[in-house]
Amino acid sequence: MVSFTALTLGLSAISAALAVPAEAPVQKRGDMNFVLGPDHPLALAKRNYTLARRSNTNYVQNYKTGGTVNFSSGTNSFTINWSNPQDFVCGVGWNPGSNLPITHSGSFSVSSGVASLGVYGWTTNPLIEYYVMDWNVGISPGTLKGSFTSDGATYNIYTNTRTNEPSILGTSTFQQYISVRTSGTASGTVTVQNHFSKWASMGLNLGTMNFQVISVESWQGSGSASQSVSNTGGGNTNPPTTTKAGTTPTTTPSNGGGTTGCSAMWGQCGGIGWTGPKCCSAGTCKSSNAYYSQCL
Repeated sequence: MVSFTALTLGLSAISAALAVPAEAPVQKRGDMNFVLGPDHPLALAKRNYTLARRSNTNYVQNYKTGGTVNFSSGTNSFTINWSNPQDFVCGVGWNPGSNLPITHSGSFSVSSGVASLGVYGWTTNPLIEYYVMDWNVGISPGTLKGSFTSDGATYNIYTNTRTNEPSILGTSTFQQYISVRTSGTASGTVTVQNHFSKWASMGLNLGTMNFQVISVESWQGSGSASQSVSNTGGGNTNPPTTTKAGTTPTTTPSNGGGTTGCSAMWGQCGGIGWTGPKCCSAGTCKSSNAYYSQCL
């Protein structure tokens, strides 16, 4: 005869067994559970933040050495007037710079003396000071190396050696690369990559990007300017580039965000939110910071 206690224990075991559900198959997690894919909402938000960060200027150049220079800057704009100044370079832009097109618009007036308006920047390794002057009044840039056409205008190209002069690395000896528009304009778009590529074809190589601004420079006389500054911020512009004289011209395809092909020398090749090429047709992709890698 089965005891009441044994019967109770048996029924309890059966109830416990029935209460435990069958083991469900383990569902494999997809990549999206761990890595933010390009279409993940957080990745899209980060990309939009990065584009806005690049479209808006993030750097103010306010270099003055004396005299009367009244400079005021805002996001994507600046105003300036000067009278009998010592050397100054003032404007707004980005740090680091890039090969993206830059659009500027507004006024530029020189009553007396010398002055220039345009793209101004520096690279390191090698240490280079570079200009794309959209308007030059009275400045002698240096040794003429040649000319070319960009953005519907002719630019003359000059080089100059500065010996024991101020630089972003202190007193140094360095080269200047200078493109000067032959017909001055206070408003327009500068396709920066065109100048980088033309300089490179002449053996004038840049290094790692430091700051890059639209600026006004002068060291004598008087004048004024008011400028708005912007760039597209969402892609990489690699216009056709020519090789050195005596070789067959080649063409590098223009790559926008999401297209195939590799970035040209000095083009962007990576960074948070970057959707363009992540390879280089020349040089090696090197990181400047979390948001910007460049072909060098």
